[in-house]
Amino acid sequence: MKHSLVSILSLIIFSSISFVNTFAQCSDGGVCSVGGHSIGEEDKNPLNISASYNFGSSNKDDDVKYHSFRVGAIYNILKITSIQLSLPYNIQSGPLGDVSGIGDLILSVNQNLFRNDNSSLDASVGAKLATGDDNKDNLPMAYQSGLGSNDVIFALNYSYDRLGFGIGYQLAGARNDNINKLKRGDDLLLRASYNFLIDKFTITPQLLFIKRLGKSNVVNLLAVGPIDSYMDIPESDQTQVNLLTQVQYQINNNYSLFADFAIPFIKREVNVDGLTRSFSASLGIQLSIN
Repeated sequence: MKHSLVSILSLIIFSSISFVNTFAQCSDGGVCSVGGHSIGEEDKNPLNISASYNFGSSNKDDDVKYHSFRVGAIYNILKITSIQLSLPYNIQSGPLGDVSGIGDLILSVNQNLFRNDNSSLDASVGAKLATGDDNKDNLPMAYQSGLGSNDVIFALNYSYDRLGFGIGYQLAGARNDNINKLKRGDDLLLRASYNFLIDKFTITPQLLFIKRLGKSNVVNLLAVGPIDSYMDIPESDQTQVNLLTQVQYQINNNYSLFADFAIPFIKREVNVDGLTRSFSASLGIQLSIN
């Protein structure tokens, strides 16, 4: 058993190092953060609180480093209904300057629609609220702590035994107040996952397919006139395919440690919305309260 655990962890670490210089991200305007967890289990604690740290970097052209400290909570208000929230404090540092501040708040309501001994179907409806600054120091979006739009997020997740499948949709809000006056396209997410249970470890690789359904639209800074004119950014609607791996270690009934990281299979190179990462990894702790 110990040999198997070491082999699996070594494979995951080796894969991450092999792809460290390519692009990895989950969009992530928020669609990857809503849903994706099973609800309605009889032994689940009513309140789960988490704190985590995430580090990432953008591509070589931007050369922006990201530090994010995130607090989150899931509260089961009913046996098959839960409320989920997540709020980060973000720090961005690059050649153009340093920016820090509260990021965008993500809220969702998760509802179990069906459950039997082997399978379950869950639905989530959420929102990403523009609580973060999106135009500090008139810097590009890669330096901003928030996206500057209020978005609506929908998710549907089905699990059978240890297999999981999900679909999500993020409806992007209005144009933001950044110097570029960005209007993002909507995001479509397809998710497939599998849980490996090894002693106190749960290892969950997830294949994430994210399609930007419309090009990013920004103000044309070269245009002259009393009324702003706008233009689409070429190739800003590219597809992203990532392998996101989550590892959880159950210390006891109340505490667990978790880590996650992503590697790309298909990369999205246009970074006008500031979401592209060359590498991203998180480490955190979760407290479950009875």
